[in-house]
Amino acid sequence: MRTRHSPARRQHGLTMLEFMVCCMALIFLFVGYLRATRHYQEEMEEISVRLTISRIQVGMALDWAKRINNNENRQGVNELVGANPVRWLDEPPYNYLGELRSPKIERLEPGKWFFDLARKELVYIVENGDNLTLKNSFDRIKTLRWSVRLAKPEGEDSKNTALPEFGDLTVAPVYEYRWF
Repeated sequence: MRTRHSPARRQHGLTMLEFMVCCMALIFLFVGYLRATRHYQEEMEEISVRLTISRIQVGMALDWAKRINNNENRQGVNELVGANPVRWLDEPPYNYLGELRSPKIERLEPGKWFFDLARKELVYIVENGDNLTLKNSFDRIKTLRWSVRLAKPEGEDSKNTALPEFGDLTVAPVYEYRWF
């Protein structure tokens, strides 16, 4: 007859060492999953920003075509320099805060757009910028900035006195950046 403490009895379940090894393996898998997820979130953010700027440029082109059609290509172009480029969208991005005058960026939520009335720049506050490199930016918080300005055709000198046309306008980054 066997007792409860008989050496012939087999152990069921995991030992403490086996349990710890399994937990460590699960933790490594979970950390890898989180890192991959963050990378894909950043890629989606970058695509969303590029898409918004592309939509603005398409809206500008449509406005230009209307002006050419109405023979108004040169009228009011200088007033558009420094204008809010969101005006060329049918509707602003869902995360657009509107026009703000010299806002404290630290108080604004990341992943939002706004137009800085004081600097006349469209600003995006980056949420996931691990792979974002900014040149000549002195902001503590990573922001991307664009402005509406006159594009100077290559080879043209600054003494050209011809009236600018709407097609000379561009939405350009205020400072260079590279994402990924």
